[in-house]
Amino acid sequence: MTEISPGSRVIRVTVVRIDRPRGTMRVGDWFEVHGSRLVIPEGKSICPYAFAAVAPVITLRQQDLPADHWFVRKPYIAGPDAEENLIMKVEAIPVETAA
Repeated sequence: MTEISPGSRVIRVTVVRIDRPRGTMRVGDWFEVHGSRLVIPEGKSICPYAFAAVAPVITLRQQDLPADHWFVRKPYIAGPDAEENLIMKVEAIPVETAA
């Protein structure tokens, strides 16, 4: 039987690397998607281009995936600016531990 990595309606996207910041996002910044609602910490912002890069895969992580699925093994998405080199980690957060 194939091992399953559970999805969640709560997805957290965290900045894990940024070489040349061009906006306000920094390593450690995060946002969450709760179902269809976007949650951004108070006083923070998110680059719309970075969000556009990660948005198509958010629904993928909301569903259960095989443990060996590429997105479970390597849950990283790059931002669109090659010089900035923004890397974001996409994680399914169990509902009971979500912020």
